[in-house]
Amino acid sequence: MVKKKTKKKYYNQKSFIKGAVRRLFSRSPVVIEVLSGAIHPTIKGVRGGKQFICVNCKKTFAQKDVQVHHRESVVPLNKTLDDLDYNTIVKRIFCTKKNLKVLCISCHKKETIKERVERKKLKKKK
Repeated sequence: MVKKKTKKKYYNQKSFIKGAVRRLFSRSPVVIEVLSGAIHPTIKGVRGGKQFICVNCKKTFAQKDVQVHHRESVVPLNKTLDDLDYNTIVKRIFCTKKNLKVLCISCHKKETIKERVERKKLKKKK
């Protein structure tokens, strides 16, 4: 019987911490306040639920179809997660409501892609 060698899986501990802090922040009063500020005053959903206005496309969506986006990236474009210490990660995630905006899933995806492209360009310059 031949034993297969199993590779030890590498994981980035900071990524796990960042994800956990993001999930925690998503339930914070700041995020709830930003979301409540994006509620459309007159339009209601099919069952009478709240509708939220996307900052970019100005369309209305149900809460399940919107996300709160950091205007300034948690990880600066010219740095990597490894460059940041845990305190900095927490401070950048737990920001003020000025640094947050409500986007629909489609607009949020576009913003994220822009950031990734910009990050890639900056990485190539180094």
